[in-house]
Amino acid sequence: MIAQTLFRGQAPIYHERMLIVKIRPSASEPRAAVANFAKLNTAASPGLAALASLEHAGRVKHVTPIARPRKGDEHVALPPRVAMGPLVASTERVAPEHLSAGVSVIELERDEDVSGLHTALANDSSVQFVSRVPIRYLMAGSTIRATAPPASTMWNLRKILWTEARKLPGFSEAADVRLAVLDTGVQIDHPDLVRRVKSYVYLYPDVLAPSGEQDIIGHGTHVSGTIGAIINNDIGINGICQAELHAWKIFSDMAQYINAFRGFGYFVEPVMYRRALADCLDAGIQVINLSIGGPGEPDPQEQQLFDSLLARGTVVVAAMGNDREAGSPTSYPAAIPGVIAVGATNIDDSVTTFSNRGDHIAVCAPGKSIWSTLPTYEGQFGFEAMTGPGGSPSEGRPFRRETDYDAWDGTSMACPHVAAAAALLLAKRRGLNAVQVRQALMATADKVPGMRGREFDSDYGAGRLNLVRLLER
Repeated sequence: MIAQTLFRGQAPIYHERMLIVKIRPSASEPRAAVANFAKLNTAASPGLAALASLEHAGRVKHVTPIARPRKGDEHVALPPRVAMGPLVASTERVAPEHLSAGVSVIELERDEDVSGLHTALANDSSVQFVSRVPIRYLMAGSTIRATAPPASTMWNLRKILWTEARKLPGFSEAADVRLAVLDTGVQIDHPDLVRRVKSYVYLYPDVLAPSGEQDIIGHGTHVSGTIGAIINNDIGINGICQAELHAWKIFSDMAQYINAFRGFGYFVEPVMYRRALADCLDAGIQVINLSIGGPGEPDPQEQQLFDSLLARGTVVVAAMGNDREAGSPTSYPAAIPGVIAVGATNIDDSVTTFSNRGDHIAVCAPGKSIWSTLPTYEGQFGFEAMTGPGGSPSEGRPFRRETDYDAWDGTSMACPHVAAAAALLLAKRRGLNAVQVRQALMATADKVPGMRGREFDSDYGAGRLNLVRLLER
């Protein structure tokens, strides 16, 4: 699969041509610029003046508020200026205390303009913060194509004692636990996921990047199947729990050229991602699965969203990353304090050759050759690059994925095991907060041979997930 080899040791840190900025809700300068650029006090607002100058020169591609348009206003034109209009809209769509108030993503036509604009905005009294936008990408690895095994013989379920856990007194399916998958989308009518997805957000009419209902890459459908595929329906696989699934598509359908790989692949779309996190806050989601990551430290808004989710008690589970051979660079959001970071193990409980190590790891779970659902329609992980008109790269042959079911590797595949386990724990012990769930997962994990008797190891965390011990607690 392209996702692992695409970025191993070569992952870009920040989106090119992009900044995220928060305008102070009380700032008057953006409104003045919308009404009449001549009224803009360039001495007091050097950042907005620089942005306006770039816009006048045709070097601003798009400005998108993080806050969603009000209902009914999704297709209403913003104020006349491409840049200043959306900045003003970002302060008006939600209450001033909302985490998305005043926050927008600015996309420029040229990356060489980013540094100067960043400096100017940082020195602007109308601006609360400005930052480069860290890249987040998938944490899946290579595929192994074979005939799907019967659900009863899946090694990952045997390893975590799934069958035994379901026989415990007081076992609950977690049907009333709200679990969110923020990923590449999901096929809601997949035979093994029919009526399992309570809600699915994939439309973003005001976002420049295209996004449709289909899960082109298949990653989100694979993750969703591990968590919640229909149990004992005599087809495909069994999910770990039957929690109430909520899916947010946070990837655009448009592949981007990646210079280090010399091919086209998919990144998390920054606006979709931040809106989904904010939605999880508003919707009272109890567990979030994030099989994504990247080496860039969180920008201020991403950090605030995670801080708010964790403070509210939301259990956030994230993949450690697949860059072990590149020295295990720290990956976020797994490394955000309070997030449950998950590594990947083999059938013999040894750490996989790709799973990142680090002292922020909490636990590990099966992540090698994990069978799960894939969309029944065709899709791809990316494209080879061809030389297009004028020598620029263009999409060539697609890197096709399988359909229906397949075995994938990755900390992406380990992560949903732990998210599902957290949902089962919450179903049994209502009222636990994120800290308590993390402590319970670590306290009940199996100490594997590679830990050499230690209570904690930077390859394995506190050990490999054990559902029986967790739910007996």
